[in-house]
Amino acid sequence: MQRVLALRGLTAFAIPWGTIVAVVVGSAVVGVVAAALPPLRASWMNVLAAIAHE
Repeated sequence: MQRVLALRGLTAFAIPWGTIVAVVVGSAVVGVVAAALPPLRASWMNVLAAIAHE
């Protein structure tokens, strides 16, 4: 892979630090929201109605 990139004139693969930080922070936010939604939804549910449903 490095040889192919070098043949095309790409000697260094650099990703800006700002992009890396944005991806990590964005992933963390999405993960927290995805983990928080099911418990919130369950807290709004009537427990007796949920048990009676099955």
